[in-house]
Amino acid sequence: MIKNCTRAARFLHVASKSSIMLRIAGMLAVASAFAVSGVAMAQNAEASAVSEGETPIRITVGDVVMTGRFNSTTMARRMVERLPVTLTFGNHSGGDDYPTKVTHLEPSLPTEGTKLGGAPDSGDIAHYVPNGNFGFYYGKLQYWPGVVTLGSFDGDPNVFARQTGPFEVKIELAD
Repeated sequence: MIKNCTRAARFLHVASKSSIMLRIAGMLAVASAFAVSGVAMAQNAEASAVSEGETPIRITVGDVVMTGRFNSTTMARRMVERLPVTLTFGNHSGGDDYPTKVTHLEPSLPTEGTKLGGAPDSGDIAHYVPNGNFGFYYGKLQYWPGVVTLGSFDGDPNVFARQTGPFEVKIELAD
């Protein structure tokens, strides 16, 4: 769209160098295109908006701040009750076969009312009930009987993949 606006502005400039009115019209067309583009960007931002029943969160990894949401499951609501929290994450003990950075939750989240089993995907936040791991996923995982997806995060999942060694993550309620 910006490319088309640039062409239009050049055409108006060449077609009538002396016509101030045409130049103004060209600038208005370009400004209008940017306004429409801004509306489209705002609509894209709404695509990842928090749905009813979800809880908006802010996730801070070093100097990177991302938004996310916890879903409406009982287990996710119990995690929300612990916020704000700063946890130390690290590599999954299973190595590269598990595209997640994890921490151990103490005490583990209660399971009552929660269906166990899932296949977390890139951008998911999940809890593995059997060992108490809580993780941010930067890749797809196959179905595991004890995994529960608690929510998701926006932004580049590779923020987690790039972390080496222990690192802190702050999770808090978003404004």
